[in-house]
Amino acid sequence: MCDPATALAITSMAMSTASAMQAHRAQNKAFESNAKAANQAKMDEDRAINLQEAQEQEATAAQSIEQDRQTQGLAAKATVAGGESGGFLNNNAVVQDIMRQGLESNTMSGQNLERTQAQLGEQRLGATSRAQSRINSVSKASPMATALKIGSAGVNTTAQYKSGGFGEIEE
Repeated sequence: MCDPATALAITSMAMSTASAMQAHRAQNKAFESNAKAANQAKMDEDRAINLQEAQEQEATAAQSIEQDRQTQGLAAKATVAGGESGGFLNNNAVVQDIMRQGLESNTMSGQNLERTQAQLGEQRLGATSRAQSRINSVSKASPMATALKIGSAGVNTTAQYKSGGFGEIEE
């Protein structure tokens, strides 16, 4: 049977080792948990951006259809009015102007959609950067650092043991 000082030194070393290993596991668990949460937040943000993009596309399509309908209605009214007044040559220019305005309106709607989609693309890139930054904010446990902690605890325990810090050493 070993003397009490040796038993205390061995127990102290074992507790230091267990503590270092527990800290190592806890750090790795925190890293994994943080990475999982960051990835989930990124997926949620991407889903919201995709929904917004779909809504913008639907709104632009509906607006384009409505603009086409209004353009056709105005052109039909102008044609009927020209027929009733007898001004066919002048009426043709009016109808062409109405059609041009409708096309310009649809072109602007398409350009606005493209700008919105470009902005949403930038939001996606920002979401990716934020997720990576969040993942990087919690580091994985370093096996080398854990080994050094255990080694340091061993050296300290040995020094304390040899200096009589655990009681009298029987020789």
